[in-house]
Amino acid sequence: LAAMGESELTVHFGSEDELTEFARLLSQRWRALAAGVRVVGLKGELGGGKTTFARALLRGLGYEGRVPSPTYTLLEHYALPGLDVVHMDLYRLAHEQELEGLGVRDWLAGAGAILVLVEWPERAARLESTCDLVVQFHAPDAASRRLRFSGRTPAGIEMLRDVHELSSSYTR
Repeated sequence: LAAMGESELTVHFGSEDELTEFARLLSQRWRALAAGVRVVGLKGELGGGKTTFARALLRGLGYEGRVPSPTYTLLEHYALPGLDVVHMDLYRLAHEQELEGLGVRDWLAGAGAILVLVEWPERAARLESTCDLVVQFHAPDAASRRLRFSGRTPAGIEMLRDVHELSSSYTR
């Protein structure tokens, strides 16, 4: 993709089931990425599918427990074999300084394989600037979802390649 000059891709899903299955399959590819911190920003209106996507990624990575929306806790951590996943929801964030007490800086500087999923990243400008990949969610109607994936760093473009390879069976 990067060689062709593309850093964005839009994928249309006709149902929540399609979106969930895509995220589950995508997570298996992302698990194989080299160690490092990957930050994925999830943007879009309320009810656009951000939490559904994050839950499906966690399920695809093998997490079997309850996956609550971190709307009130701001951050949930999932320790999986060989991978840490940090799921954040900044919708209720009043000030970016609130993130300091959650250890976000430590996660971003961490060692090993860490996937950070951030819903509403635009509520924390410094955190948003670290996003490798941004996914913009749009709900054209009650059932379908249109996701625009934007790679912003070399790591994000690598993740976007996986999206591209999986998206051939969905309308673009």
